[in-house]
Amino acid sequence: MTGQGDKTSKRGPKLVDHAMSAFNACFGDSLSKADNELQQPMAFYRDNHPVAPEDFEAPPTGKVCVLVHGLGCNESLWNFPKRYEGGSYGELLERRCGYMPLYLRFNSGLRISDNGEWLAGLLERFCVRHDTTVSELLLIGHSMGGLVIRSACHLACEAGRNWVSRVRHVIYLGSPHLGAPLEKATNVATHVLGLFDTTATRVIRDVLNARSVGVKDLRFGNLVDQDWLDCDPDELMKNRRVPIPWPADMRHHRVVGQALPTVGTLGDTVVRPESAAGRAHGAQPGAPGGSDVRVMPGLDHMALARHPGVFEHIERWVTEDG
Repeated sequence: MTGQGDKTSKRGPKLVDHAMSAFNACFGDSLSKADNELQQPMAFYRDNHPVAPEDFEAPPTGKVCVLVHGLGCNESLWNFPKRYEGGSYGELLERRCGYMPLYLRFNSGLRISDNGEWLAGLLERFCVRHDTTVSELLLIGHSMGGLVIRSACHLACEAGRNWVSRVRHVIYLGSPHLGAPLEKATNVATHVLGLFDTTATRVIRDVLNARSVGVKDLRFGNLVDQDWLDCDPDELMKNRRVPIPWPADMRHHRVVGQALPTVGTLGDTVVRPESAAGRAHGAQPGAPGGSDVRVMPGLDHMALARHPGVFEHIERWVTEDG
């Protein structure tokens, strides 16, 4: 059985693992279709190795934290830079708040809804194995990881899975609930290139359109199969996202990055503020109120997963009603 404690920093991902995560982000759907050995199956990782949900020891306090990385990343995303306190969000949550950390690694080039379904299955297996000892699940997702969590929670609610009733807090760090501007711009660019019938423009367009469906899901923040079934993934700016409610039995906390020292519309350079805050106009029923949104001036997209100021908010949220 796997022992307790967060040891990812001792035997964490190496350069080849980072390259594999990035490669899967770009072409993971093609790798999966071809059953290529370079694809990165979803699993909980410890010491740079996958661990089956059944092989973890029971959480000593009953509390479990699941950390889900974003596009092209892996569990090293959560490690603090050396100038900060050592460890990661998971390590601090274990030491200060008693949460056993589980780090997810997954193929971010696949559909968000597919990854959501697999995450729901992994959490079900873990909670079935430790049914009498898991009292609380804390879910934290960075960028795409937050959308995978939302998809997993929605599918689990629909299927009546047991684990979802143990979730009290979900924390989204820079997640593009309404879509990501770079993917939208790429979609427009490929159609503009298509207006020019030259060899060069055709090659550039085809290369851009070869990006994975996971990346394309970020255009509007797709969460479920209905968002993309029977659709051309390269159609021009057609938002087919089905409104998905935020589960009411859990608190949804959102952290919004601002790359500039003052609040503005730029956001964290990857996700705009209204998207990270999930502030849709009638498209996201049951969206939580503004009291669970924290804006972090001076922090870019990646810093949201590894900054003491963000962790302070996380710690406050999970302990204020504990």
